[in-house]
Amino acid sequence: MSAPPSLSALLPLLESDRVWCAYALADLDPHYASDCTWHVKEDAAVLIYAGLTPPVLFVHGDPYHAASLLERVPAGRYQFALMGVHRDLLGSRLEPEMEKAMWRMALQPSAFPSIEATTTVRLSSADLPTVLGLTAEHPDRPDAFTADQLTQGVFFGLYADDELVAIAGTHVLAPEFGVAAVGNVFTRPDMRSRGLGTQVTAEVVRELIANGIQTIVLNVAMDNQPAIRVYRKLGFWPYRGYYEGVALLKGTR
Repeated sequence: MSAPPSLSALLPLLESDRVWCAYALADLDPHYASDCTWHVKEDAAVLIYAGLTPPVLFVHGDPYHAASLLERVPAGRYQFALMGVHRDLLGSRLEPEMEKAMWRMALQPSAFPSIEATTTVRLSSADLPTVLGLTAEHPDRPDAFTADQLTQGVFFGLYADDELVAIAGTHVLAPEFGVAAVGNVFTRPDMRSRGLGTQVTAEVVRELIANGIQTIVLNVAMDNQPAIRVYRKLGFWPYRGYYEGVALLKGTR
């Protein structure tokens, strides 16, 4: 995949909305950049990120210029994260297999509560088998987890009776650009409603703040009120609504 056409031109465009573009900013990091294809025109950008399967389609900027950029996106199956105005540009080309209304939430650092340290432990790549054993084939297991996130990101877990029962981590972490996305939050079903997810998520956020990450975001379904309440308690606030899903994108002809 090609590198960004011009970092000096692309960076200010993405920086104009750091919260919405947090993942795209992280994708400028060399660890992610080789999986990116960018299409840029004046004040709009389209990103195809091939580090996940299917690849992710993301759009930012002026709809008029974004419309012409989207014509360059080849037909295929994509994950997508699109604001309504950009989703509408694709019209009948987009045939969703599944789709959710989502919130992009952003941390207000001053609202992050003083939570006492817990018995959470930092996880690493060595813990991959244990993490996979925890999430197993549960229907609500993290759907964007990859093994290298344990190496590149920040993950914490909680143990009970020597078994991992809850985890939280990051989807992306790019210290150079000061952005991180919290995700991969999962608690074993029989251990839920005990605040374990809150504890591990709080430890991830605490570590990111300590490391000077300026923009910390997460994504949550609008109808997931229990999760939204937890994230609000940790200082996250809804920033923007958008659509997330998996779809077949038809060609332009």
